[in-house]
Amino acid sequence: MRKNNFAIKMLVLALTVLLALAGCNKYNEETTKTPTDGKDNQPKQTEKAGSGNPDVFNYATNQDIPHLDPHGTSSNTSFRVTYMLYDRLVTYDGTDTEIKPQLAEKWDLPEDGVTYTFYLNKNAKFHDGTPVTAEAVKYSYTRALKIGKSAAGQFNGVIDENSFEIIDEHTIKIKLLKPFSPFLKTLGTVFGNIVNPKLSEHEGNDNGEAYLADKDMGSGPFVLDSWARGQKLVLKANSDYWGEVPKLKTVNVQIVNEPATARLMLEKGELDLLDDTMLSPDVLKQLEGADGIEILKSPGYAIDDISMNIEKKPLDNVKVRQAIAHAVNYDSIINDVLLGAGERIGGIIPKGMFGYNDAVKLYDFDLEKAKELLKEAGQEKGFKLEIAISENNEVRKNIAVMLQSDFKKIGIDLEIKSLAWPTYLDLVTSGKHQLAIGGWTPDYADPDYNLWYFAHSSSKGPGFNLAFYDNKKVDQLLEEGRQTVDEGRREEIYKEIQAIMAEEVPYIFPSQRKVQVPVRTWVKGFEINPMNTWYVPFQKITKD
Repeated sequence: MRKNNFAIKMLVLALTVLLALAGCNKYNEETTKTPTDGKDNQPKQTEKAGSGNPDVFNYATNQDIPHLDPHGTSSNTSFRVTYMLYDRLVTYDGTDTEIKPQLAEKWDLPEDGVTYTFYLNKNAKFHDGTPVTAEAVKYSYTRALKIGKSAAGQFNGVIDENSFEIIDEHTIKIKLLKPFSPFLKTLGTVFGNIVNPKLSEHEGNDNGEAYLADKDMGSGPFVLDSWARGQKLVLKANSDYWGEVPKLKTVNVQIVNEPATARLMLEKGELDLLDDTMLSPDVLKQLEGADGIEILKSPGYAIDDISMNIEKKPLDNVKVRQAIAHAVNYDSIINDVLLGAGERIGGIIPKGMFGYNDAVKLYDFDLEKAKELLKEAGQEKGFKLEIAISENNEVRKNIAVMLQSDFKKIGIDLEIKSLAWPTYLDLVTSGKHQLAIGGWTPDYADPDYNLWYFAHSSSKGPGFNLAFYDNKKVDQLLEEGRQTVDEGRREEIYKEIQAIMAEEVPYIFPSQRKVQVPVRTWVKGFEINPMNTWYVPFQKITKD
């Protein structure tokens, strides 16, 4: 009897394994079809199971890509791709926040505070083989100014179409309209992406935005191979790249809507790396110690924010906004939602960055104080509000549900509106929202970047001032901060702005995040930059 039982158990076990393998094979076939060449493609005993083709990298995010015009998008999901398709005069690379040469081999800093000279790499070529010239730099910056979206808003009153002087084919002089302290840093951002001037043949009435929305005309380490919207975007290594040619031949940026599906694909080895915002902290904790998976951790400049559109009633009343700030359970968000992977912060300048104000006013979780403030605002009877979040983001969903519960205790009926990322982005940049939960990481490590976007009146909407905040004193201080070269004075300015905003509360900042990225252990060369946490250096990555 014992032998028969043992035999039956072994038979059941064998059948179970076979069924599991069949299920895995079917799943692989549906999601990661691999061409065969008639040879035995089974991994050798010495290979890591599931490591797949070392030339192909599979990355997943659950936030769709709106479009690929580097001068016309405000979406990090687009930036992740356009940074691979295009080059800039200078760039950010590695785990620090210092600028490094890219298209510009060297540059002369201004003695007069306004005139910069850049010397271009003579070997740099666009994907069609035409050289990257000083004329291309002028064309690209002028185009970005015309479009006036994304980072270009920072340069209003700083440069214009007359700021450029072509010295020779590979030398350009840029003369600012007035001193702008972080100018060199800004050229490593999306505004600074250099586009092939041949785009002028397709400009039409929209500066070529429609044409470039699903094409690339860059000089970067990768070229756009294909794009099935909402499903997968494929990058191919630029084999003729003027710099170091990527080791990866293909990068698949996959849109996987369900985080649970992405987790399973990562565990099976069908994905190499996940978007760091994709899995909730509790799922990341479950993955710690899993075979073949590593959770990379790093300090970061990413900040969670809740924008309150002050052009919408009753959010135009500062006491209502202060009441809402007192109705947010910050400790619970950090401890219960983020599981400790964050810390309290009072403004949009992250801890660790120049200009951070550690004395800024923080709002305690105090529902009685919130009720008092609503009564002073004439809103003691309560009201309804709507909060927008991007779908498939468990952290933001959990924060929104927590807010919904606590707001109800002070008479605010909060409706959660979960939207696909492109729809969410359109809603908040057009000012059709009341409240919105988002996240922010700077493209360069200077307080001007964060504060100009979040606080200057010229940045309302598409410029990412999603509170539609308008304070003339803050505008004046921001403009002064740009023009002064005295770092001590600049620090005073940015600390003062943070103090003003903490009183007026156009935004609430629940936490500064610690970065946690799930990755397969066979991935090498992936680095986390504290400011560009969404940036993936595909051009440096290899697979064992």
